[in-house]
This record gives sequence, structure tokens and C-alpha cells, in this order.
Amino acid sequence: MARFRIWVTAAPLVLGVAQAAESPYPTKPIRFVIPGAAGSAPDIRARAIAPKLAQALGQPVTVENRPGALGVIAAREVARTDPDGHTLIMNGSLLLMNDILAPDPNFAGMRAFAPVTSVSAGPVIIAVSATLPVRTLGDLIGMARAAPGKVSYATAGPGSMQQLVAAALEKAAGISMLEVPYKSQALELPDLISGQIAVSFAYYPVLAPHLKSGRVRALAVASQQRLAALPDLPTFAEAGYPGVEGKGWMGVMVPLGTPEPVIRRLHGEFARILKSPEIVEQWIASGAEPGGNTPEEFGAYISEEYDRWGRIIRERGIKVN
Repeated sequence: MARFRIWVTAAPLVLGVAQAAESPYPTKPIRFVIPGAAGSAPDIRARAIAPKLAQALGQPVTVENRPGALGVIAAREVARTDPDGHTLIMNGSLLLMNDILAPDPNFAGMRAFAPVTSVSAGPVIIAVSATLPVRTLGDLIGMARAAPGKVSYATAGPGSMQQLVAAALEKAAGISMLEVPYKSQALELPDLISGQIAVSFAYYPVLAPHLKSGRVRALAVASQQRLAALPDLPTFAEAGYPGVEGKGWMGVMVPLGTPEPVIRRLHGEFARILKSPEIVEQWIASGAEPGGNTPEEFGAYISEEYDRWGRIIRERGIKVN
């Protein structure tokens, strides 16, 4: 498979500079399109940022929800808008997985956009039911080795980050577990708490109340550093399985063709907002890592994610039902 590429600029730099010099930015209200419903993680992030962005740009910023089809509905709509920086989108790992699993020959997907900056990333946590006699990741690996294909784990289905982290762990540890897909993490929690499902690969906001009550036990987090919200929880690397990492991430992008100076202006404002104490505190409390990287860094990260997960998806033969 050809290496996936994200373009930081979609128009020649000289042309972009000329366009920016002729017309100041912004000149009208900003649309911030979110591929999720009200109350979803992207929506919460966008609504925390929007007032600060409006103040910085001197124009109203309206958050618009366009949920559905793993982000494709929102992406198609925004890709058709004028590439002038007045329409932004919060693209993320769901759209990238759709590009890998169900590419549309008539739509470029993530490649229809230029990156501005990452906004946040939430690493996957492996957790077990407190009814299970397991205290560490090593305990769970030992149990899985003793009963190949018997230890059940819940995921959000084909191509979900939870499934992919589980696949990465199975490969790294040389184990085989029994996957049980659920339509949502909220639906799997009762089964995990009761012990009907042994293991869950989930995100902090879903697990947090059950971790605090003691009904669920976290074993490791799939990130390079420990989660600030759970400082005593080791990473997979610390538990003996380096390279098992996986995050649900999101970031700001603009239609391909947006002038370079506009992208730089947007990046500067977003980076400043994402470093503000209020936003950092809010993100950390929800188990997320704050973003703010450069367009080049964000684009490189997206390309790396495409290559890494695309390889695992092909190796495992994962397909959309």
C-alpha cells in the first residue's frame, strides 16, 4: 500500500502569500464543523475552544454538529467549502480508520484537508472486572496464555482503536483472546462490572467512575507517558510491552487549498489556546493529552498512524462488516 500523505499546504506558497496579502483574514464568521453529536468528545473540545478562538480572531465562531458515517458526512461537507480558512473541521482517528477500512474512490477522505494542529488525544486503557483475580498486566497475560482464545475482551468493533490496541497486545505478548464487539462502551460496562466480560479496552471518561468505585481495575495505559489523571497506572512499556500504544485523537484541519499564511495564523491561535491553563486542566481531568503541535508535526503523525494501523489491519484481516 502506498504511504499515506497529508499535505500541510495545498496551494503553492507564493500564491498563498499573495492571497493573504490581498485580503486580511478572517473577514467573516468562522464555522467549526464537528463530526459528532452534541455532548460527544469532539463537540466538548470544540465548544471549550470556540469562545477563545472568536476573541483571538475578532469574528464569531459557530460550532456545527454533523455526526454520522465515522466522520465522512462532516468531511464531505467541509471539503466542498471555499478553502479560505473560514470553515474548519475537527477530523480524527475515526475518519482515518474509515480511509483504511472503507476507502471511497470518489472522496479523498483525510487527504482532502490540510492539517492545522492536534487538539487532544485520549489513550486506550486496558481494564478488567474486579471479579477477576488479576492485579497486573502480567497476571492477565499469564491467564490468557493458560487458556488461549478463552479470555474475553470488549471492543467497539472493527477498526476501533480499542480493537487495534488489543490486536497489538496479542501480537506483542503472543496470546489469543476472545473479542466481543459492542455498539458502544456504555453498553459493555455492565457486562464488565458483572464479570460476564473479563477485559475492556476503553477510554478514561467511560472507566473513571467504575475505577473510583473499585468495580473495575485498570492494568495499563497505551501511551508513552503515564496518564496525568491516573499517575499510578503504568504504561504498556513499563509493564513489559513497549510499542503497544494507541490513542483516539482529534485535530483541526482546513480544506485543501487554504493559503499557507491562513494555516499559520490558525495554528498560532490554536496552539496558544491549547496551552492555556484552563484548557490544559480540562483536558487532563478528562484523561486526555493536550495538543498544539505544528501543521508539519500533525501531518507526519497522521501519516504514521495510517501506516502503523494499516499494517496491523492487513495482518489481522480486519474488515468492516
